[in-house]
Amino acid sequence: MLPREKLLVDGAEKLSNYELISILIRTGTKDKNVFELSKKLLEYFDNSLLKLSKASIEDLCNVKGLGKAKAATIFAAIELSKRLLNEERKGKTLNSPELVYEYCKDMKQYDQEVVRVIMLNSKLSEITSKDITIGLIDTSLAHPREIYREAIKNSAAYIILVHNHPSGDVKPSKNDKDLTFKIKEAGEIIGIKLLDHIIVGNGFYSFKKNKLL
Repeated sequence: MLPREKLLVDGAEKLSNYELISILIRTGTKDKNVFELSKKLLEYFDNSLLKLSKASIEDLCNVKGLGKAKAATIFAAIELSKRLLNEERKGKTLNSPELVYEYCKDMKQYDQEVVRVIMLNSKLSEITSKDITIGLIDTSLAHPREIYREAIKNSAAYIILVHNHPSGDVKPSKNDKDLTFKIKEAGEIIGIKLLDHIIVGNGFYSFKKNKLL
């Protein structure tokens, strides 16, 4: 059964990632059929949907056989999914670590550490959120400048920092603690308070709940 037919009969959740991509790109090349091309695309991004979601049109076009038209289709699908997620989240009140954890459960599936900054208004309702860095948490990667640039741009009154531990162990590392205190100090100077830093894994760790903020 072809992926499109399988989707109609069994539902999209029954399809693999490469089967879903094959529906988007529709055709293959002279050298590779659509399934082989879809698998090659995923392999190019280490079989990580997170990495694929961060790709530019140029990055996608680096996959031999993809071409600008197919790359644009994939890019558009990813952009729509991001907009849907933002629309679902926008305006939610995040006034407890438990609510933040529920809000950011999608980060549990990431195979790399990601820093997300959630920007809130004075009533603790979300304005927007943005993933700032991908990779091991380091104060040189997740610099206060990058985090507060987004907060200032979006006129945030408060921010909450969230990042994941792919291992599942939510115990904060020294780098996690160093980053938290740097962000806290910068926020006090700028006037945009860091309310909490949540680590997502098998459960969650809240710096505020553990009296480290």
